[in-house]
Amino acid sequence: MVPVPIRRAALFLLVLASSAGPVLAQPVTQPFTFDLVPHTLPQTRHGYLAWGDYDGDGDLDAAISGLTESGLVTAVYRNDGRADDEDATVVFTDLDAGLPPVVYGRLAWSDYDGDGDLDLFLSGSRTVDPPYEPVTMLLRNDDGRFADAGATLEALHSGAAAWGDYDNDGDADLLLSGVNASGERRTILYRNDGDGRFTDAGVDLRGGAFGDAAWGDYDNDGDLDLALSGVSDEAGFGAAVYRNDGDGRFTDLGADLGDDAFGATVWGDYDGDGDLDLLLSGGALTLRFFDTHTRLYENRNGVFTDAEAGLPGLLAGTSAWGDYDDDGDLDLLLTGAEEPEGRRTARLLRNDGDGVFVTSAFLIGAMFGASDWGDYDGDGDLDLLTSGLSFSGPSVTNLYENRRQVIPPPPPPPQGLAAGVAAAAVTFAWDAPVETPGLTYNLRVGRTPGGGEVVAAAADPATGRLRLARAGNVFHNTTWTLRGLPNGTYYWSVQAIDPALRASPFAAEGVFNVTDAASVATDTPEELPARVSLHPAFPNPFRARTTFRFELPRPERATLRVYDALGKRVATLFDGSAAAGAHEAVWDGRDAAGRPAGAGVYFVELRAGARVRTSAVLLVR
Repeated sequence: MVPVPIRRAALFLLVLASSAGPVLAQPVTQPFTFDLVPHTLPQTRHGYLAWGDYDGDGDLDAAISGLTESGLVTAVYRNDGRADDEDATVVFTDLDAGLPPVVYGRLAWSDYDGDGDLDLFLSGSRTVDPPYEPVTMLLRNDDGRFADAGATLEALHSGAAAWGDYDNDGDADLLLSGVNASGERRTILYRNDGDGRFTDAGVDLRGGAFGDAAWGDYDNDGDLDLALSGVSDEAGFGAAVYRNDGDGRFTDLGADLGDDAFGATVWGDYDGDGDLDLLLSGGALTLRFFDTHTRLYENRNGVFTDAEAGLPGLLAGTSAWGDYDDDGDLDLLLTGAEEPEGRRTARLLRNDGDGVFVTSAFLIGAMFGASDWGDYDGDGDLDLLTSGLSFSGPSVTNLYENRRQVIPPPPPPPQGLAAGVAAAAVTFAWDAPVETPGLTYNLRVGRTPGGGEVVAAAADPATGRLRLARAGNVFHNTTWTLRGLPNGTYYWSVQAIDPALRASPFAAEGVFNVTDAASVATDTPEELPARVSLHPAFPNPFRARTTFRFELPRPERATLRVYDALGKRVATLFDGSAAAGAHEAVWDGRDAAGRPAGAGVYFVELRAGARVRTSAVLLVR
């Protein structure tokens, strides 16, 4: 493999400021942050790529599929680093794992079997031209060797794949979409039944060929919802958000998300208000053949509203959130074609708050490819891997190294862990370690100390280092519930992950027991609280919703109320009998009549018996 020649650049960009709401600002004068570095990965298009530390050695390896100048490829490449010279080639070694070479496919890492290492899903077509030969395969990681897990999954190409525990039983389920051998556009949700067995859950979802899929808890109710985009045989081009109603039931919100396909669908809390917003890119069929769009939808109490961010419309590209500049908010990578036969682009958009995104750098443009953020060199900041078809014709795979001078430390671990069990369901709760917007959390639950056999966190249990460059598996939630656990003793912990994907160590491990009794006591890292306490709101300030956590040393009646600056009661968040331990209440910024409260400072009062605790929170609009 011929290494990619290194290129260095410094871009100087010009800003046009606007005060007329969210806009895409024009390029700003700023030194180029990323260096294009030489590597030994193949140059691909019409494929996929994904970072993942498959061998647990602390650095990110790469899985890549697609079309090269010499044919099809699907392989896992071990990250062997480079010599001390910063300009030396980064060596990625092909494991020669015997994976089927495919095009028009997807790759997705997940520890689906809870054994502590990353397994790999792949899909695609064995042929570039019709008739297409779709293939779908789940590969089990056995000490660094990949073997077909024998899962019965429908063979699809030109679709999406997304892992997520939709049924809250602890293991990763699989959402799969694409085109089958008969040309039907399909979307299937497979329930993980353990031992490599996956069952079609029978959920009615729109077809999602030539699109994307993403799990995320947009309503913060403790289960995973689903966003889908693509082309459906029944509904044509478009996208949908499905609310998870439990018991395998999903409800289409009917959100107006445009009629686009051939693009990306990604969740991300771009405004730091504690809930997930949605970004969609792609194209819609018109008399001009395709009109391209990139739309950012702000999540306002579960309603998705176009933020009118003025993002460039791109076709057959990718979108990815990541805090590359370490300022605590999510920045945006966009790649694709401005028109079907037009100029390719790849640009980094710096999030400057209030819906303003500034183009901070132009990278090498491509379409029909993929991209993934990840700290491949272990220096604490986000690097970038992209692929696709360049405007001049050849396939490209580009590795960009983020060479920041000052890198913040990872967040501290969460505090105040507590777990409670009732009728084989366990609810976990913890405190945010710092009042920092954007933190997500990785929950780990196992049958052995330090284990993740029940809920795998895809992170080293000793160091906390991520094996999968992703947000936490329970997103922004500080409580989570698992259901249907068998009797036994379990061990659990949680870690915090910041928007730059730096992860804390895991918190001190807790222990709980599940028995046949309807409700049993649990052991936690800390005993029951010694006093009544009211924790600071999180997030604070907030726009859409904020969470208050309070603790009681014994069961008693309690009230939690919100007052405005003049002492007028605005809302009652809790009023009733409460058990000893930790509790949470959410305020959505509305008064008792359901009307949006005005921006300003509000006071929260907790009364438990004769004891009173207060806290303040700032609502912004």
